[in-house]
Amino acid sequence: YKVDTCRVYENVSNGQQTVQYLKKAYLFDGNGNISQEIEFGQSEFDGHTITKYEYNANNLISRKIVMRVDRDPIEYTYYNVGNKWTSMVTTYPFQKEYTVQTNDQGLVLGILGKAMIPEKDSITSEPTGKEIFGVMEEYEYRYNRHSKIFKENYYYQGRIVRTITYQYTPNGYSPPISMSYFKEESKLPETTTTFTYDPTGFLLMEVMKDNITGYTNTLEYEYAYHNDSPIFEKVPELKENQKFWLGK
Repeated sequence: YKVDTCRVYENVSNGQQTVQYLKKAYLFDGNGNISQEIEFGQSEFDGHTITKYEYNANNLISRKIVMRVDRDPIEYTYYNVGNKWTSMVTTYPFQKEYTVQTNDQGLVLGILGKAMIPEKDSITSEPTGKEIFGVMEEYEYRYNRHSKIFKENYYYQGRIVRTITYQYTPNGYSPPISMSYFKEESKLPETTTTFTYDPTGFLLMEVMKDNITGYTNTLEYEYAYHNDSPIFEKVPELKENQKFWLGK
C-alpha cells in the first residue's frame, strides 16, 4: 500500500449545504516518507504554504523548510545520533535551539526550546532590562504501556498553554481514535477530535467538535497509490466542486 499522494478535503457547511474544499496535499517519496506538504488557501488570493522535508540515511527527518510567497522561508535543521533525535535549530523569525530528551527506546520525553528572553531577578522575578539565552518553551510527553503517547503538555516561559490527550482502543495497538485539546489549566476540553481509519490503518476522516460553540469541522483523506498515481500520468477523477489536481 505504498502511498504516492494524499489529498485532504475540508467540509464547510453554512447550515443549508456543505461544500468541500481541497485543504492540503501530501507527496511521498519512494521510502514512504512525506516529501512535501502543500496547504491551500481558501481563495485564489490566499497564498499556498509549501513545506519540504529531507531525510538522512536512516529515514529520520534532517531538514524541514516552510515556504510562503509573502514570507521568508522558515528552516528547521534536525540532528540525530544513531536513531535518536537529539536537537533541532530554527533561525526565523529569530534563532531558537531545541534540546530533545529521549528514553532508551527512543521515545521523546521532552523538548526544551531556548532563545533570547527577558532576564528576571532571581528573588523578585522582576525584569532586569537585560536579555539572556534561556528556555522559552517546553514540550512534555507521556506514554501508555504500549509506548503510545497519551498526553502532551506545552509550556511557554514556564506557564502551561495547552494539554492534549489521546485515546486508543483497549488493545493499545491502534492509532489514536480521539484527541482532546485543553486550554491552559482547564479541566474540560475545548475541542474533541475523533479519527476514522480504513482497514489498512490509513486515516480516512477526522471530525473536530468545538465543545464551547458546538461547531464541527470535518476533514476527509483520500489516497493515491503508486499504481494509479499522477506520476504514471493517470490523473485521479476530480471530486465535485474541485477545480484542479496537483498534476505530475
